[in-house]
Amino acid sequence: MPLRHTPLISVDRLASPQSYRQLARPAADRSFREALVDLVGRETFDSLHRALTTEGAVSLTGLLPPGLFDEFRQTYDAEMRAKGSRGSLHSYLNVVSSAPLLGSPGLWETVAHPLLVVLIAYALGGPVKIVDLRAKDTYPVDVVARDNTLHLDNSPFMDEYKVVVTWTLGSARGPSGQGLTYLPHTNRLFRQCFVEPGGGVWSDEDACIFPSKERVDEVLLAQAGFLDTPEPLVVHLTDLDMPCHTMFAASRLVHHRYRTSAGAARSAVMASFHRTDDSDERLGAAEAGCSPLQQFLAVGGSRDQFLSAVRQEMPRIETALERLSNGSHLIVDPRQHMLTGRAFEAWYARQCAGVTLNNLRARRLETTAVRQESSVEQLVQRLQYDLQGPLNMPFFADMRETRRKRARIWLREMSPGAVQEVVETACARSVNGVGEALPTSSAGSIAELRSLLLDLHLLVSKSGTGIGGDGSADGSAINSLPSFVGDLRVTASWLDEADTDSLITATAFAALGSALCAEWFGLGSEGEVITSRLLRNYVTLVDETTESVS
Repeated sequence: MPLRHTPLISVDRLASPQSYRQLARPAADRSFREALVDLVGRETFDSLHRALTTEGAVSLTGLLPPGLFDEFRQTYDAEMRAKGSRGSLHSYLNVVSSAPLLGSPGLWETVAHPLLVVLIAYALGGPVKIVDLRAKDTYPVDVVARDNTLHLDNSPFMDEYKVVVTWTLGSARGPSGQGLTYLPHTNRLFRQCFVEPGGGVWSDEDACIFPSKERVDEVLLAQAGFLDTPEPLVVHLTDLDMPCHTMFAASRLVHHRYRTSAGAARSAVMASFHRTDDSDERLGAAEAGCSPLQQFLAVGGSRDQFLSAVRQEMPRIETALERLSNGSHLIVDPRQHMLTGRAFEAWYARQCAGVTLNNLRARRLETTAVRQESSVEQLVQRLQYDLQGPLNMPFFADMRETRRKRARIWLREMSPGAVQEVVETACARSVNGVGEALPTSSAGSIAELRSLLLDLHLLVSKSGTGIGGDGSADGSAINSLPSFVGDLRVTASWLDEADTDSLITATAFAALGSALCAEWFGLGSEGEVITSRLLRNYVTLVDETTESVS
């Protein structure tokens, strides 16, 4: 299906403004902000809040004492070595799965310092919670993939803020490569939505990305309406002496991770913040944190509970503000990190060229073939790349897509060992290693994928839900699988025969999702057959694309 891009527009042009939660409660927002100001003082919100709302991002360095950060960093490095996914493009860890990280005071100071939390809560107009907390190491490589093209995060129907803290891997120095890059002022616009004749309101992930010259030019033109200079503004946060803490409007500020072969490897920890009343999402770590505010961020609560927790953090908020006022260099000046001249031209050319993941995949898989690795090992490596490919899933005005998110992330970030275990188990249960034979006309087709997803969806629905993990898997991700399968059916209904990359990615997710559903929901032989056929479809598609390239 051709990309259904929607423009970035001002609020007065929205097709269904009543569907945007961030616009629906001005009185409640105003009341909460007044209560927060009464508690912490207006000076907290002066320059920092103004920059956050007008530019879309604020970056700080030196927020933590060096000793505390280095203690956290050493725990981070050890956990990433032990549990990181070591994926094709980065190494990922769901922090909720790491007791040492969750118990590290430095982690909470790094991504959820009370000053950052108060600023984000003020921007969102209500108490906030953390819904996702992840660690990620990225290495120098020239690639534009789905997850690091210019984009906006999450749903257009609510606001999400993130705190991302970056530093040079294995050190306490700031980032010197693979830096967060953003377009100031684009946070003042909104993504347009789709409105059906019957009144249904929705959007999709393709509306969030800017993967072509046309789309890059569109967003630069939109930004130009807020600038008093003819040159675009592109901030690239790199070459900093100390770890960099950036809070930004992730669902509204156009941004990406600028991956190049220059500079050093980058470590990062990221927290996603939502208003507590925007969805049912939770971090899923009831024992997280030590202070009342940290515990609130993990499990949520009432407005009064949030304000009470903030009140207890006032000494630390005041100390942080004093440090910042006495050391203006601790507030990063984005104008000192602009891409200009040849650097801007190189960045612009890279973004306009579109996604280059297939080129990287081909080069690396050729190396794998030279090493004569087994067919299963080659299949696992190919799957790891295809799980990073284009998968256009829906966003709904009622936010029901939040139920699928844990499974989506779990599948995309599976380690090579975990993927191999799933593939080997599925192959061992099938007749011929990759599934029963299919008629040539249906193998690898969109119609076959849609049919198998329908069968899987019905089978999972009959099996019931609520299966928890045993400590070796994320119980919330397991329970998210049925919703993921249901939304993947929507994605499959949009697929176009000409878009082979999207078909391959959807089939890869379907095959792994089916294998895990069969295991965790006890789908029996019917589930095994569906998984085998999906794997067979995937292999057929991969073989066809490999032959066409060669």
